[in-house]
Amino acid sequence: MSERRVRTVGRQSWGRGEPLGRPMRRAPRRTGPNLVQTRLLLLVVLVLGGGFLVLNFFKISKVTVSTNNKGGEQVQGEVEKLTHESWSQGNLLTLDEGELVSKLQQEDPRIRSAVVLRNWPHGLKVSVVLKQPSMGWSSGDQRYLLDSDGTAIGMLPAGSPLSVVNDGSNLPVAVGRQVVGQRFVAFVTALVPALKAAGYQPTSLDIKDTTFDLTVSTNKGYKLIFDTSRPVVDELNDLKSLQSLLASQKRVPTQYLDLRIAGRAYYR
Repeated sequence: MSERRVRTVGRQSWGRGEPLGRPMRRAPRRTGPNLVQTRLLLLVVLVLGGGFLVLNFFKISKVTVSTNNKGGEQVQGEVEKLTHESWSQGNLLTLDEGELVSKLQQEDPRIRSAVVLRNWPHGLKVSVVLKQPSMGWSSGDQRYLLDSDGTAIGMLPAGSPLSVVNDGSNLPVAVGRQVVGQRFVAFVTALVPALKAAGYQPTSLDIKDTTFDLTVSTNKGYKLIFDTSRPVVDELNDLKSLQSLLASQKRVPTQYLDLRIAGRAYYR
């Protein structure tokens, strides 16, 4: 039997060598989420799901509107539109009452004020105070409805019994904007019934360059000119005094009676 000589490569070792150990195999690296991450993910899902359920539970589904005058149905439609347009305004938890009232007043110039109350879990109650129509205003070929503070709140309905002032200057009018002062409106609304009580039937109310001068055409065949900055009572007293004077002199005016100066009256 022949002897095989084995050549070793590398460093020579004497004596009996130790067998080489088997290389250690590394454990494969886990690529999926660990336990903490899994729990965090589960917590996020639960929070989001719970939040969605809570928000959906308090979603506004019933709107009730009460007003001090006619027009509640229209206001209710406006409230429902505003709450449906925005998810935050359509939920009792995230509803902004101030923003809702502000947008309501922008949508409807008739609204003077509004109070919003939550009716849990799905209802919304809105109490609205509407501006009161006081007189009509004619400018150009349009007729507008004015409230007590002189703001245009819409178009004058056909057949309205309200007194109408004709603006000879034909200045443009925008609904929602103030056209004349509150004092002028108060003067007109007090003057017309007072003239009727005194035997005059106004057929036309006109201004030209300023609201301080109001010309009233009457069924007597002549006009009455008033200063709207003076009290109605004072000017009617001057009118009665002039009527008595003219009757004693057997005179009848043919064109006008001017009552704008206190204690004096002019006629033609």
